[in-house]
Amino acid sequence: MVRVEQKIPVWKQFYDEGKSFHKTVKGSLKRPEVFTPEIVQNIAAMGIEKYFMSIFVHRGTLPQNHTMEDFIGEVKAFFPLPGDLEESLRYFDTLQQICSIDHYKITKPESGDVKRFVDAIDRVAQLADRELAEEQVRQ
Repeated sequence: MVRVEQKIPVWKQFYDEGKSFHKTVKGSLKRPEVFTPEIVQNIAAMGIEKYFMSIFVHRGTLPQNHTMEDFIGEVKAFFPLPGDLEESLRYFDTLQQICSIDHYKITKPESGDVKRFVDAIDRVAQLADRELAEEQVRQ
């Protein structure tokens, strides 16, 4: 018997990584003594980035940069985003302004922000799910 290896599409790798970060974010809610708001924020941001990358790669394009603002601007070429989701995604950028050495700024999120982070990753996951639904049925 000859074994045939199928290469996993890159968009699927990004999507699966997004799901993994998403699962961790959801699990973090059960252990707030371990998962501080900062940790949840960072894990959610990584998951959101992976979900967005799955959408972009699936469409055969890449974003110019990887800030939430960049993702918002570029994904809107494909479909609209609800205003409150855009606002939540931009909030991530306000907490970590780390792209410039001269203007490096990190603001610690508060415990009340965790719900916002979870909602944002949930909603971006839904966008990726809709984008990739047909492809996943074929897999």
